[in-house]
Parts: sequence; C-alpha cells; structure tokens
Amino acid sequence: MLSLFFRVTKLQIRLAVAGWVKLPEKEIIVLSNKTKSGTYTDNKIRTVPDLLAMRCHAAPDTAAFYTLDHGGSWQSTSWQQFAQAVGTVGAALVSADIRKGDRIGIIAPTSLYWEYAQLGALSIGGGVAGIDPEYPIDQLNHVVKNLAPAALFVQNRSVLAKISSDTLRQISLFIFFEEGSLQKNELCMADLLANRVAGASVNFQTAEPQDEAVIVFSSGTTGMPKAIAFSHAQVVIAIDAITGVFDGFNEKTIFLCWLPLANLFQRIVNFCAIKTGTSSYILSNPRDLMRYIGQVNPDILIGVPKVFERVCSGIVERIECRIWPIRKLGQWAIRTGHKRAVMRQAENYRPGITDSLFLKLADYILLDRLRLIFGSRIRYVVSGSAAMPVWLLEWYEAIGLPVYEVYGISENVVPVAVNRPACRKLGTVGKPLSPNEVKLSEDGEVLVRGPGVFSGYQGNQAESSLRFSADGYWYTGDLGQLDEAGFLSLIGRKGDVFKTAAGKWISPERIEERLKRIACVEQSVVFQRPSGRIVAIIVVDLEKYTQRIDPGSQIKIFKDLENTLKTRLYQSWRNDIDIVLGDLPFYQRPVCIGITGEPFTVGGGELTVNMKVRRNMITQRFSAYFENLECGTGETNKHKQPDTNNCGTVVNRDPVIFFI
Repeated sequence: MLSLFFRVTKLQIRLAVAGWVKLPEKEIIVLSNKTKSGTYTDNKIRTVPDLLAMRCHAAPDTAAFYTLDHGGSWQSTSWQQFAQAVGTVGAALVSADIRKGDRIGIIAPTSLYWEYAQLGALSIGGGVAGIDPEYPIDQLNHVVKNLAPAALFVQNRSVLAKISSDTLRQISLFIFFEEGSLQKNELCMADLLANRVAGASVNFQTAEPQDEAVIVFSSGTTGMPKAIAFSHAQVVIAIDAITGVFDGFNEKTIFLCWLPLANLFQRIVNFCAIKTGTSSYILSNPRDLMRYIGQVNPDILIGVPKVFERVCSGIVERIECRIWPIRKLGQWAIRTGHKRAVMRQAENYRPGITDSLFLKLADYILLDRLRLIFGSRIRYVVSGSAAMPVWLLEWYEAIGLPVYEVYGISENVVPVAVNRPACRKLGTVGKPLSPNEVKLSEDGEVLVRGPGVFSGYQGNQAESSLRFSADGYWYTGDLGQLDEAGFLSLIGRKGDVFKTAAGKWISPERIEERLKRIACVEQSVVFQRPSGRIVAIIVVDLEKYTQRIDPGSQIKIFKDLENTLKTRLYQSWRNDIDIVLGDLPFYQRPVCIGITGEPFTVGGGELTVNMKVRRNMITQRFSAYFENLECGTGETNKHKQPDTNNCGTVVNRDPVIFFI
C-alpha cells in the first residue's frame, strides 16, 4: 500500500493553522495559528470537520493517535496537534488552487499522513477517494482516470509509474508521503508539515452537509470498480448509527487502526473514534498485527474473517504440537469453553457447581492465556467485509472472546445489519441497523433502503437505476433469510448460486466454507461447469500439509513429490474431504477437486483489493483442467451410487482429486 507526500522547496506555500473552527453562520472560515479549538460553539455535528472541531474543543490535549517511530517506540499526537496538521494540509491545497468540490485521491498504506491528507481535504470541502495501491495496473488506471482528481497523495513515485502519462497530466498537484526529488507541481508531506509559516492564514469555503465527502469503489468482482460517493450528512448518520449500538467508548478507550484506509470499514471506524475521543494506534503493515497487538492492548479489535481464522489455526497447531498430556488438556479446555458457549445461548442459563468449577479450571489452564493474545483489555472483536464461518464464531466463543459480525455493502455507508453486545445471534449478521429498512424480495434477495444508501454509480446512472426498486430499495445482490426475531442470515451471492440438472439450487459459499476447514487450506472456490457438474479449486499450503504426513518433508511444489508421498497425500485428502463434506447430500458435493499450492492474489486477478474472489477469472483460469476429468473420468473414482435427494440420479461418491 502506498502513501503520498509532497515536499516544499521552490514552491512557497502559505501554511496556517494551529486548529480550526467550523462557524455555521458563515460561508468562509479563516485558518490561522491564532485560532483556538476552544472557540467551538456549535453543538450540532453536520460534517466530518465538525467532528474534529468538537473533539478539539472537548479535549484538545488528549491523545488522538499513536504511531511507531524509527526506534520502535509509540509516539502520541494530540487532537490539537492533529488539527494543526490537518489545517496545514488544507491550507496547502488551497494555496495550490484546489477548491471546494474538487476530488482528492490518496494511494498509500494506512498511516497518520493518510489521516492528515483526508481531513485536510475534507476541511476545504473536497471529496476524498481512498485508492488501494494493490489494484492491478489496469484497475488502478481505470479508477484514477474516472475519478479525475485535482490532487493526488501518494506514498512515493513508484505509484505514479503505474499510471498513464495522459492521466497524470490532468492532475494539478502531487503530494508524496516519502521524501525525494520534486518537480514544480509536487510537494512532500514532511516538508509541508515542518515549514508552517507562523501567522499566515488562508481563506476558503467550508463543507456543507450535502457536499460530497467520501468516495469508495465497488469491489470489482464482475468488472472494473465503480465510484460511489457519500455526502457529509450520510457519513455523520453512519457514525451516529454505529456509536449508538457500540457504546461505552471514551477518551480511555483504545482502538487499533490496521486495515487499509482505502477500505470504507476502517475509515468510518476512525471517524467514530473522533466523535468518541478514542485513541487509535496506527499500524501501516497489516502483517504486524499480532506482533504489536499485545503492546497496543486494544479494547476492541476490528478485522476480517481471514485474519481471525489464521489466528485460530495458529493456536490449534501449537496445541497439537505439544506433548500428549498438555495437548489433551488444551483440547479439553476448548471443549469445555465450547460447552459454556452453547449453554449461554439457552434461555435462563445458570451453570451448576460442577460446570462452574470446570469452566474456571479451563480458563486457568488455557482460555485466559488465549484471550491474552489479543491483550488484557480486549472486550470483543468486530468482523466485517465477509461472512465468518459458524465454526470459527463458535471457536472464539469457546475461548471467551465474542465476535460481532457486521454486514455492509459498498453502496450503503451505514452498515446494513449488525450483531451488537446487547443483541446477537451466532450464524447471523444481526438485526438491521437503524435507520436502514431491510426486506427480502420474492426470491430471497436482501433489499435495503435508508439515508445512507448512495444515489448511483458515478457516470453509470442507467445501470444504477435498474437496481433500485420502485419504492427506493437497493437490490444488494445477496440472498438472505430473516427469522422471527428479525435476525438476518446470508446465504450467498445471487449471481453465484446455480441450479443442478435435477433442479436443486446450490450455494457455493456454503461448500467453500466447509472445504476451508481442512487444515492448511488457504482458499477454495466452487463453481459449476457447462456440463452441470460441480467442481472445486482448493489452495493449500503444501509445505505445512505434507509435514502433517511426513514431518521431515520440505516440499513446496507438487511436481517435486515422490510417488509414495503422492499416494499418501491422495488418501489424506480423501479422508479430509469426506470428513468436511460427509453430511452433505451427494448432489452438493464437487465431482472433481483441483488442489494447487499457488495462492489467489490481487495481482494475479483472482481477488479484488477487498480480498473477495473474482469467480469469473478463476473459472476461466482453471476450466481447462476439468475438461477431461468430468463425469467420473480420472483415477481413483470408481464409487458411484444413486442419490435419493437427487431424484435417483447417479452421482460420484468420491470426487476425482488432482494436483495442479
């Protein structure tokens, strides 16, 4: 991920600001180093800059952010200091002729500079687009060209090398987060912040509630990402909705900001932190999460299912590697915790003396230590971006760490539904979050209406209008179910669900969830061939998997496997697949399964920058492997039997398994 900095050398900029104040009765605001946050008088929060003005008025000297210095120590930035830097960036943009209504792009990893850039642009009435630096070159060029930013913040010059020269010529100003040689329309953030001119001031128009504030992009699972804009009013509604159900945050609460800020999820969480006064520790490299989480000691952790799954797998692997008595004790402790989790879901739950004793013993032996991996203050974790498997939710529940799933879509700045401390149900995404209105169409598609829903894709209003119902509901493309208590469960994407020859509907995500429970499986994709057969591709960490069979093995690619080990691998895979798919009717089981050690990546085109699978790309890439392996052709596929759930159709009992 990349960030943008601009250096002040030949271009002299008038910088101003120690803080800023939003004056509702005036259209023009003056930023100056003499402005004090304590002059804030408007209690009505209407825009994102209002949030910061309010926070500086309430607690200017408390810590807003913590960042790592070169020596590995955490350094704090107060709200007043943050506001000063934000004002400086805003003044620099205005001095470079960036005006209210202009769009500003940021292509960089998560950092404090990212936040300076975002709030600085918002303070002058600009719309801010977070652009993921991991975009493949074709998507990056498409996004930047269609955004048409007046200014672009980037980590370094290598980002610009990926963008066409024609597109770059249309951009007025570049600001780099890393230092380097500069041209006439380029600045460096470090110099910009260091060279504030005392006493200087800049006048500019401030944002209004209806003005464009945040720009995000659709996931791009079926094509190029499309721009989605939200106003200040919509963002404020989202902040109020989230802080209304996840309450109890204050100046003593600690967040960990580690997800990409190009992601709407993390950006909105950071806005919530401004409202509540929460301090955020910033990690630029997501891989450092588990390294620093103990130091940060957060109260709440937000994340995505893949990260939580890897933490779980790592813990389970370490327990399995222990000597027999310790291994058995660890397994017993987790089973006991799981029993507690199940009982807690029952009404009028009251543990008996024996249960209470066993639970305390399980906590003492292991569960307390497992929770300490996330720090001693952790209350719960919030998971978004994708559905978390029920078995994983239950595992975290067993160790005593609740996971609250949140369901959101790119087209709605307000989360559609949430599980929350006072209202949750495992296996669902919670109840619709007010002010959303949620209902299901006749075929089960989730529809949502509310003030947070966007008005349409930029430059594609015709396509957008087709996905709005006559009464204003947005068709999300997700299939779901609402139970009697109002909890929403997601089944899968409407476009991914397919029908068998016998007329049975199949949700590939449910089969994929089971396949990913196999040890060392990183990713899985299930799809239907033109012949109607169901097939699957599994991405596995081959080195780890072979070590389970042969502890001395260090094989990393399939072609290096010896025949004896290959035979053992085939048998091991058959056993693992039979275990995870054993209770499924045969018509839901893949007839062919390809196993590869090459992971799906954003650069390879198989994943979006939000780590969602691009099924069309994967289907095209792997289809050739299945052409000669359909309908029972291939080795070790001799067992067939009638499937009573499939109208007597003869189906494969054992799938064809092959290595890629």
